[in-house]
Amino acid sequence: MRPAAVAALLIAAGWTSPGVAETSRAFRVGAIIANGCAISADAGGGDWGTIDLGSVDGLGGGSVQASLTTATAAGLQLDCTPGMTVNLTADNGGQPLNGVRQLVHATRPADRVPYQLFANGSQTPWTSQAIPLAFAVGTSRLSLPVQARAVVPRGVVAGRYSDVVRITVTW
Repeated sequence: MRPAAVAALLIAAGWTSPGVAETSRAFRVGAIIANGCAISADAGGGDWGTIDLGSVDGLGGGSVQASLTTATAAGLQLDCTPGMTVNLTADNGGQPLNGVRQLVHATRPADRVPYQLFANGSQTPWTSQAIPLAFAVGTSRLSLPVQARAVVPRGVVAGRYSDVVRITVTW
């Protein structure tokens, strides 16, 4: 038999030459890492902490200040993708009056105590301006200290005063 006839017979029988078979091939592996953040200051119930200004003598009034605390730390703890910048904004609370945040008496909504928030060590009140936080490469956790200050006027009605401020994180 001739070599061409033998090759044709082997191919017809399903045999292939070892030189024709492909023995290796590559495939690609990839991922896209998305920017994102998590606030690890959850104090339960969806809150990111509490600022407790304590007790003040309603007869004499006075100045009070306190810092935001959570179950685990002081301030907001943000965990974000390294290399990104986030912006934090705060609303004017639930009962602002002329653009000023107000602590409101629990049963007498007309009785109010104005207060201000300060963030990240600033002496400028945190109103509607965004606070940028940059997460340098190699950094994924930052803390944002937040403080409240109020001047309680003399002769304020006794009782519990409170407000709720909503913080928004964008990137």
